[in-house]
Amino acid sequence: MEQKRLTRTKVTGLVAAAVLGLAACGAGPGGGGESAEPEEAGSGLTQEEAVEEIDQVIADAGELTCPVEDETIAALQEVIPQPGNYPNRPVEMLIGFGEGGGSDNYARNIALGAQKLMGQEIILNNVPGASGEVALGQMFSQPSDGYVISTVITNQVINDAIGSQPYTFVDDVAFIIRQQGPTEVYWVRTDSQFQTFQDMLDFAVENPGEVTVSGSGVGSDDEFRLLALGSELDTSFNFVPYDGVGGRTTALLSGDIDVLHETAGTVIDLYRDGQIRPLAYGGDIVFDRIDPEIPSVAELGYPGPPGRGRGIVADTAVDPAIIDYLHNVFYASSQLACYTEYEEEFFQDVAGGYLNSEEFEEAARAEKEELLVLVEEFDLGV
Repeated sequence: MEQKRLTRTKVTGLVAAAVLGLAACGAGPGGGGESAEPEEAGSGLTQEEAVEEIDQVIADAGELTCPVEDETIAALQEVIPQPGNYPNRPVEMLIGFGEGGGSDNYARNIALGAQKLMGQEIILNNVPGASGEVALGQMFSQPSDGYVISTVITNQVINDAIGSQPYTFVDDVAFIIRQQGPTEVYWVRTDSQFQTFQDMLDFAVENPGEVTVSGSGVGSDDEFRLLALGSELDTSFNFVPYDGVGGRTTALLSGDIDVLHETAGTVIDLYRDGQIRPLAYGGDIVFDRIDPEIPSVAELGYPGPPGRGRGIVADTAVDPAIIDYLHNVFYASSQLACYTEYEEEFFQDVAGGYLNSEEFEEAARAEKEELLVLVEEFDLGV
């Protein structure tokens, strides 16, 4: 029987130099051996055509339940046939952050349907460190046969822009699929002196460095959004990173920080309990199920660099037929009830975020160019 949806409390880790040790041991693009032999052609469909076929199967299936019915899995397998004999053993999915975080929740929930569609177990392996880069280094150290893939977030593009890794993310990975967009919100305690986001910004202008904000880590999308705001307003914020959401929320509730920049779904219970309230949504969308009267940063006219998108990549040497197959499998899994219920609970249905392989690569390259402006302005390059 298929597992139920999995949700846990967010925990993240940051070990800034760990990936360099992997590089010294031979990790790097294609470092684990030769790529797989070319496989037989799969369905012969483009990713766009495969999506249309998958959507039709889902529509024909009617109301879906979790766990998904075997008939639906069989129908999906018909439109996304395996390329050659791939996979003929379990596939390992690396998660660059600790158990319980947003990346961990994403991987565990998308894997539920994907492994049924593949007919093979997906082994989930948390490899935290260096904002996800340790996991990438481990992926690069394995054979390029599609049996080791990795989840990634926007931090990988940020690290690429900074130049902190012994590889170039946008050039050295094969982009499989992006499935989540940013859902970060600026939160304060219910009794905060800041009634609105503009109140907070006005105070920051008059008192540079005195508004203390927490996020997921040094060099994260949280910090880059604050850098952009500070640049726009000619001020600065005191950014204090914590390893996990537990530490960040404790700091907010205890008054050690003023503002928390955090994914909506991971702290929504604190909002529902009346302990915190939102000042603004971090990007360009409004969360009607939280509070439609709260504006987005974009709506207020302030810059909002790329937020925390999530997706899956492989080594660039993996056979393109396998990349297409993995894209189709993970896309199909995202349409099944076990995943869509999780997305709704964590507000990912609001953000959307789906991009196919080509679109994911294009978006990552565009994000890198946008981030390079901030890297140069604040002299963050390595």
